[in-house]
Amino acid sequence: MAGLVKKLIGRTSLPSLRLISFKPTKSPIIARLSAINISPSAHLALSTSPLTNRLSKVTLPGTEQLSRWCHSSPKEADQEIYNGIISTQIKLVKSFSLMTSCIGLAFQPILYTYSSANAAVVVGAGVFLSFFTFATPLLIHSISKKYVTKLYYNQVEDKYTAVVYSIFIQPKKIEFKVSDVEVPDIPGMFTTFKANSVPLFVEGSQFRDLNHYGKIMGYDKPLDLMWDKELDMTKSEAESRRKQMKQE
Repeated sequence: MAGLVKKLIGRTSLPSLRLISFKPTKSPIIARLSAINISPSAHLALSTSPLTNRLSKVTLPGTEQLSRWCHSSPKEADQEIYNGIISTQIKLVKSFSLMTSCIGLAFQPILYTYSSANAAVVVGAGVFLSFFTFATPLLIHSISKKYVTKLYYNQVEDKYTAVVYSIFIQPKKIEFKVSDVEVPDIPGMFTTFKANSVPLFVEGSQFRDLNHYGKIMGYDKPLDLMWDKELDMTKSEAESRRKQMKQE
């Protein structure tokens, strides 16, 4: 009987002994030693060194482009960020203008054949009608060629693609980067900015993400007040003053 009791006590006490023996303990002396900074001056010198600050900002060439490529799939590389509000109206107007011009050109030989008037009058009337036949599509195209119908952003290559209509209503793509954008000081008619010297017109309210609009227009760059600090006047006045000083 005594042997059976000893066995039962041994079985019940083993798990508790095992838990106690494997429980991690940490001595207060070891905790204090781990918190001691052996060389505070060396640590402070390394943390405040300009070389350490520069090394933390160093990146390998192509790292940024590689990260963009890894975080975006090829199918979603071009993301639509802008859609022109009057793109459909421009397409309809250009289509109607081209159709009427083609109809006018097709009927001119018939008018020449069945006309009994003087040849000079017929030729003059034909030239007059031909002028309006060609002038109307060209005039509409000269205004609408600047209007951006869609704008895409490629995150991998960090570039934009603007889509405009050609004279025959075919989509024409213009690729550019932020460094290629030039915002004129005095905007021209239907011109918001120039990309690779090509004038383009966009509406800021139609951007899905206004950060792209601010990035293209250069709103994230330091403000240039066009002020000459040397002469304490505007740049235009300073240039004219310098020209006068050279002439004198």
